[in-house]
Amino acid sequence: MVKGPPGTGKTQTILGLLSAILHSSPKSMCFSGGSFNINSRITMSKEERLRHWRKASPWLTGLSPRDLIMPIDGDDGFYPVGNELKPEIVKSSRKYRIHVLVCAPSNSALDEIVLRVLQTGIHDEGNNVYNPKIVRIGLKAHHSVQAVSMDYLVEQKLSSMDHSTTSGGKFGASIDRDKIRASILDESAIVFSTLSFSGSALFNRMNRMFDVVIIDEAAQAVEPATLVPLAHGCKQVFLIGDPVQLPATVVSPLAEKFGYGTSLFKRFQEAGFPVQMLKTQYRMHPEISIFPSKEFYSGSLEDGESLNKQTERSWHVYRCFGPFSFFDIDGVESQPSGTGSWVNEDEIKFILLMYHKLVSQFSSLRSSSQLAIISPYRYQVKLLRERFQATFGERSDEVVDINTVDGFQGREKDMAIFSCVRSNSGKGIGFLSDFRRMNVGITRARSSVLVVGSASTLMQDDHWSNLVNNAKERGCYFKVSKPYESFFHESNLGTFRVQSKMEKRTQEWEAQHMEHAQELPQQMDVGDQEGLDEDRMDADYEGYNEDY
Repeated sequence: MVKGPPGTGKTQTILGLLSAILHSSPKSMCFSGGSFNINSRITMSKEERLRHWRKASPWLTGLSPRDLIMPIDGDDGFYPVGNELKPEIVKSSRKYRIHVLVCAPSNSALDEIVLRVLQTGIHDEGNNVYNPKIVRIGLKAHHSVQAVSMDYLVEQKLSSMDHSTTSGGKFGASIDRDKIRASILDESAIVFSTLSFSGSALFNRMNRMFDVVIIDEAAQAVEPATLVPLAHGCKQVFLIGDPVQLPATVVSPLAEKFGYGTSLFKRFQEAGFPVQMLKTQYRMHPEISIFPSKEFYSGSLEDGESLNKQTERSWHVYRCFGPFSFFDIDGVESQPSGTGSWVNEDEIKFILLMYHKLVSQFSSLRSSSQLAIISPYRYQVKLLRERFQATFGERSDEVVDINTVDGFQGREKDMAIFSCVRSNSGKGIGFLSDFRRMNVGITRARSSVLVVGSASTLMQDDHWSNLVNNAKERGCYFKVSKPYESFFHESNLGTFRVQSKMEKRTQEWEAQHMEHAQELPQQMDVGDQEGLDEDRMDADYEGYNEDY
């Protein structure tokens, strides 16, 4: 089990696991009884075998209860031959490979992993990068991974076949397709599928079962969904996720009450199963990661090297557009009839003004790949999209990415504006109080996260109260009054301008120069007074002499 907080590189960890799994299997194998078996090794004492095993598989030490079980006769295949102290490997050109199934709860999360495998490849035993044979099965595959989708590969094979040898008619074509799908599954080193589609009858036609199953976003799936891919008889499973990010979606309140929303990941964690946590985050500016690290991860998150410089941006010249800011707006919430959702038009107006100011001064933000507007409420998202479309036309989705918190799980932007919506007196904040949704919303940005909401309303919740107080302590809290246009006036923004190091040095030099300049006249006045007294004494003395 691997716990991956925001920005800690869960996808990169999965790529590393795939490289290790595919290239740390024993070379000496035999085929018997319809399955591959590992040849027996030389006889060693228990202590010697344990020492070799730890050296051969350092990445597994302490991660699984299996580590506490003494292997017998090298049954796990982690033992060297002769005097070698490293695991034998399977080269990428060899026919036999470990069969791996990679799953995720959603198509978008799955395609993110597939795309990374296609772009970066897998590392073999010599640290050489290559592209393993993979297949992405299921519906709604993103166009970027279409080349490895099952339907595309089937069509490619059919087009290369000699159709004169195939059975005629629709029935024959159907049989051919089924056989081709099964052969593609068997030949692929890695199979990618959503959790639900892994229960497809297609898997029953395979001749090879899966040795390893890797489940991404495991904390976002209900337990029965997680069990579906495990039904294929795997020997090892990796659960990768974060219980303090978005949970599984459960429609029934009654089912939620009785624990249906509890993921297998969380259940194992609560049972004391060991969890390896990724502690270094490589996404957010350190000023953004301070609060979520303290609030949700007991201060254990560490920032990657030089992350401060990598996430510095030109708009940080204004304190209100810095890495972390909270804008306190006492807007008016409303609930459109029949929607069950909430909207806040005051926040929408303020966000539109903020967007116009940002893109007018910093043109790089005029892109949906750079800036996002996030809200927990779908109707607020709908209204924001309509307002931006009215301003920018049909291509509004190219200048800004507007979506719900759930829609942004696993994604990131350079800047994120978070609209909290709720604004009332004593009525609560609804599901906005879910700290997991809060955690996801404020950790999507690399350089700046700007939170817009009613502080008095949000402070009814402990986590949001901590965020508002934290913003006040760090000087990142800004009270906004109507008219909102006045907040973005140059005269007001100038008061939030952060001086550069050169400007600070210049100002300090000018202050010291002015202070020195003020001291000089005082010294001259003292000197003149002393000279004047001496002149008077001389004059008196001379006069006295004359009188004398």
